[in-house]
Amino acid sequence: MNYAPDAPIDDQDAAVLDSLARALGTLDPVPDGLIERSLFAMTLAALEGEVMSMQEVDTLAGAIRGDTAPVEARTITFTHETLTVMVALSAADSGLVRIDGWLVPAAELVVELRQPDGDRSTTSDQDGRFSFDLVERGPASLLVRPADGGAPVVTPVVEL
Repeated sequence: MNYAPDAPIDDQDAAVLDSLARALGTLDPVPDGLIERSLFAMTLAALEGEVMSMQEVDTLAGAIRGDTAPVEARTITFTHETLTVMVALSAADSGLVRIDGWLVPAAELVVELRQPDGDRSTTSDQDGRFSFDLVERGPASLLVRPADGGAPVVTPVVEL
């Protein structure tokens, strides 16, 4: 058999690739939810907003390694040159999460909660407070739309 690197893929090539795909699918399958999380992250990256940086995380007591439950963030602070967002996460008995947030400087702004299963929106009050009840666990990001119509500001994706 002659090897021609520029030759089109034939039936024998397709059979080898198919066999390789089956082997990889068995030995190293794609983790559950990876495709959805990747698409969600790419969607957020495509936004025409400025990304905030995560500055501070206050955690509940817990183990970082070992057989016990992972440490969960209780409050997270995101900063940008024009805005600071602090969120407090509270676990509900149902396994869902409540998000309470504050914007600095305080203003009535549209705040969107973005998750792979869909987006939710609310408006902060004049003191910059906002909240989202009964939020599914998983990857999430907040997008804040400025009142002056400027570019929105988005937080990095965090796991709730």
